[in-house]
Amino acid sequence: MMRDYELFGDLLVHDTTHRTNKYDMICGPFVGMNHHCMNVMFGCGFLLNERIESFVWLFRSFLRSMNGKSPQSIMTDQCAAMAAAISQVFPTSRHRLCIWHIGENSKKHIKGLRNQKDFLDIFNCLLKHTDTEAEFELYWTRMVTTYKCHNNSWIEKLYQCREKWCPAFNKDYFSGGILSSQRSETTNHSISRRLSKTAGLCDFYSSFVGVVSEWRSRENGEDVRCSQGVPTMVIDDIKILSHARDIYTIEIYYLFEAQFLKGASCYQECVQFEGGVYKYHVWRPEVDIIRHEVIFNVRELDIWCSCKLFTETGILCCHCLRILNVHCVSEVPNKYIMKRWTKRVLEDENAGIIPPSQCFNVPSSVWTLEITRKFQKLVVYCQENSEARKIFEQAVLDAKRKVEHEYGPIFFEGEDCDVESSSGVIKDPSNSRLKGSQVEDAISNIAGNGYLVHPMSGGSTFCHVRSNSNQEDN
Repeated sequence: MMRDYELFGDLLVHDTTHRTNKYDMICGPFVGMNHHCMNVMFGCGFLLNERIESFVWLFRSFLRSMNGKSPQSIMTDQCAAMAAAISQVFPTSRHRLCIWHIGENSKKHIKGLRNQKDFLDIFNCLLKHTDTEAEFELYWTRMVTTYKCHNNSWIEKLYQCREKWCPAFNKDYFSGGILSSQRSETTNHSISRRLSKTAGLCDFYSSFVGVVSEWRSRENGEDVRCSQGVPTMVIDDIKILSHARDIYTIEIYYLFEAQFLKGASCYQECVQFEGGVYKYHVWRPEVDIIRHEVIFNVRELDIWCSCKLFTETGILCCHCLRILNVHCVSEVPNKYIMKRWTKRVLEDENAGIIPPSQCFNVPSSVWTLEITRKFQKLVVYCQENSEARKIFEQAVLDAKRKVEHEYGPIFFEGEDCDVESSSGVIKDPSNSRLKGSQVEDAISNIAGNGYLVHPMSGGSTFCHVRSNSNQEDN
């Protein structure tokens, strides 16, 4: 979990809506998003209450366990105590509010407005789809004017905290496009469905480990899938798409491809050119009510867009991709490849690896999982190269000999088999299994020597019989 947080800890989702049944304790999992857009677990804590000091203790404990690294964005529900604790413990992080909770709260506070025609359309647009602050203000003014809700107290409070929930005000902080805390709630659901009403903390721990193992298994499956194949491109012979397919995971490539296709439907207008720097207005007809500004430096391959999708999600927007395509840029510039989205994010030897000096201090289950993932990665990359296979097999044998020297012999399954890998011929093992008449002959010999075959054992269990003149002792 420490290693995953080192790689993917720029986004943290925390939710405390689940309670363990037996002790009524509050469960607070810390969840993130990995390079496949899947859930990844960073940790879990328990609280007896939802006071500010309790959340301060929980967040400080988590921060200490993660070597003091704070996330860029934290997604939570509308809990005032949690918000106060976040401002104390994570002062540099951007606190975001879950828009799903806001939508649910609106059902209680503005039920009448929600029933009015087209109100939900403009309200949902404000929650999810505004790209710039000017666009947000335009739609907000239109909403309060059309539906005469200037004096609604809940609407006023929502406007006052707009910087915590509106996407337009959070473009400078990475969030991976996440707008709700449902990733954490999904965790709670995955754990709670495994528990009974009388479950205790030990039962919870078993369920927690099961959920984490299930997530890791899916992640490993996606890693193998990305290493062994590539997705089909929607348009052939597009070099920048081909490059993106090579570097990104499959899930991220599809998101990149979707932005590229949106860019294909955009119009662009060059409004300024000076010193190798272009300024464009880019928009999609009949879709965008405002034109986005794109600035492109041809010499340095620097590009910036007013929609700020890259800083928010780590993927270039359709407006930038339109301009790069116009200028025949064949590859995604390195400065716009976010490592957390690439296939090779786990290959950095210095990122999150448990130092050798600390290997003795981690639980055996953690060490086993970590070393298994390393070996699986090596196997995948060696399987198509005969020289790499030899190096890998020799390294395994060397490690085996060193361990045997310290702790005694180790036997691998099938080690006695005579295998000629160079010719591809697999010979029979030296101790072959008896078949047919050979079994019958063996049974006769055994019975003749004073042993009796147990009738229910199928020939696998034997009972010795010692005969006396008057009795038989089994």
